Amino acid sequence: MENDQLIATEIFCTNYGIEYSFVQSLQESGLIETVVIRETQFLPVPQLQKIERVIRLYHDLDINIEGIEAIDTLLNRIDYMEKEIIALKNKLRFYEGNRY
Repeated sequence: MENDQLIATEIFCTNYGIEYSFVQSLQESGLIETVVIRETQFLPVPQLQKIERVIRLYHDLDINIEGIEAIDTLLNRIDYMEKEIIALKNKLRFYEGNRY
């Protein structure tokens, strides 16, 4: 991954007012991925939206890491099913268009 697609975890934590240990907990639970370069931990920029969502769940709704893991699993399932529904609708349109 290119370095311009990474943000230092310490800078992220400072800007968002969160503890470094919280990001470590998220990484250890598998909710986010981090990259270590020369003993410095970085967060991939494409993951920032997900990380921000997790922070809101944790701070605003007071949901613990285990609860966030369950929510993340459910949201991933919903996302998968939405994509599957779109694919099935496209197939249905194709076959409906070829009836005549």
